[in-house]
Amino acid sequence: MAIDTTKIMRIVLFAKITLIGMLFTVFCVNAVSFDRAKSAILVEDTNLNDPLKLKQVFAQIIVNNTGETISDVLNNPVFLEANIQSGLKRSYVEQIGHNYLSDNSPYKYWFYAVMQKKFIDKIIADAHFSVLPKNREKIMTWLVENNEASQPELIYAYDNEGIMYWVKHWADVMGLNLVFPKMDEVDSINVSPQSIKSLSFEAQKQAQGRYFVNHNLLLSIEHKADRVKVRSGYVYSGQEFAVSHFQDMNSDMASLMYSVFENLSQRYAQQYKIDNANIQRHSVQIVINSLSNYDDVMFLEDYLKRLSVIDNSTIVSATANQLVLTSDLTVTTDSFLAMLNRDKVLLPIEQGSINQLVFSFNH
Repeated sequence: MAIDTTKIMRIVLFAKITLIGMLFTVFCVNAVSFDRAKSAILVEDTNLNDPLKLKQVFAQIIVNNTGETISDVLNNPVFLEANIQSGLKRSYVEQIGHNYLSDNSPYKYWFYAVMQKKFIDKIIADAHFSVLPKNREKIMTWLVENNEASQPELIYAYDNEGIMYWVKHWADVMGLNLVFPKMDEVDSINVSPQSIKSLSFEAQKQAQGRYFVNHNLLLSIEHKADRVKVRSGYVYSGQEFAVSHFQDMNSDMASLMYSVFENLSQRYAQQYKIDNANIQRHSVQIVINSLSNYDDVMFLEDYLKRLSVIDNSTIVSATANQLVLTSDLTVTTDSFLAMLNRDKVLLPIEQGSINQLVFSFNH
């Protein structure tokens, strides 16, 4: 019986196109994002009807969505005149374990608020705030501590429940996507506590090579008799370390870590927030050439959904080495191209027809 090779080739090609289509229909569905309508502040009591608490937590929600500073939000006329209660869905408090608080800390609870997303978006638009895409890049977090009160020794801080509590909670409150190394033998051999303290390249190299994470936060915490000091080093692939120093005379880890992560959130926002003038919803056709295999397709799936300025992507056609998509953007074409230029994953070849962008995949 003769084999119809033409028919087989058609079946294989159809299977390839179907697979690619399945991959791209999940764009922006499984992206790593945070609950942009929710945040929290530290409070002293359980009173849910305090308008000042609501104002403060709503300001933090606006900061998380825009990348603006907390002071700029609190002083904005639109924000000041907003009827925040009308946009509230619910509020509640969570008690903080005594073991996580310093002896002289006035705070005992988290005050959480969940707002209506339409209300949030209206305030942002009316105030002409910038927009910070909700899909957040992973930030690999490396921690070491040195306790002067006991035998001085620089050690990893992952077993310190108090430190980890405040690190994780402040990151969550501020919409930061922290991840942590496994700290198994492989990590311990390649990344020493001293290399984290000295902000050397070992942690960054390990994060990229083993975990495929480009953002790194290195924290060195020093417990002294009369204070706690923290040195923070934040670095993005190819950039220099941004170094900051913090200390608290009352050894209040809650307040200290707030300062650390408020600083980190602003450094992150400076890279990714989109100015109000560059916000524009429109559709473009994206042509991507030089695809070699399905690993390329999988990589592109992950990359494009992380951009988060793509609302939707629909496959138009797929061949062995080219993919054509129709994508709904939330920013101007120039702003979109600037984001791509930063990462060098898709290299522009030429401007196609009107509303068509042509790229070469940079393997």
